[in-house]
Amino acid sequence: MKYIPGFVAMYKDDAEYIHLYFFPGVNNNTTIYNSIDLSDIHIQYDETKYDDGAIDYKFYNKNIYKIYCKLIETGSNKEHFKTLIYK
Repeated sequence: MKYIPGFVAMYKDDAEYIHLYFFPGVNNNTTIYNSIDLSDIHIQYDETKYDDGAIDYKFYNKNIYKIYCKLIETGSNKEHFKTLIYK
């Protein structure tokens, strides 16, 4: 498998719930980023896992407008910081 970059995205569904979509990326059959750790989040959410490694988190607090993410590369532990804002 070739290189497919990893990413996170924030969106609002038709019912006004905020989602965080995470795709870990792939480089020569190895994931690029570790999964997202939400153990410190005290907001109710559900997660849907997909076969390609992607995870869609649905948050039940409809007032979220900004999410900070720290993505950590698999193997090297290099950190990438992302700030997602819903406008």
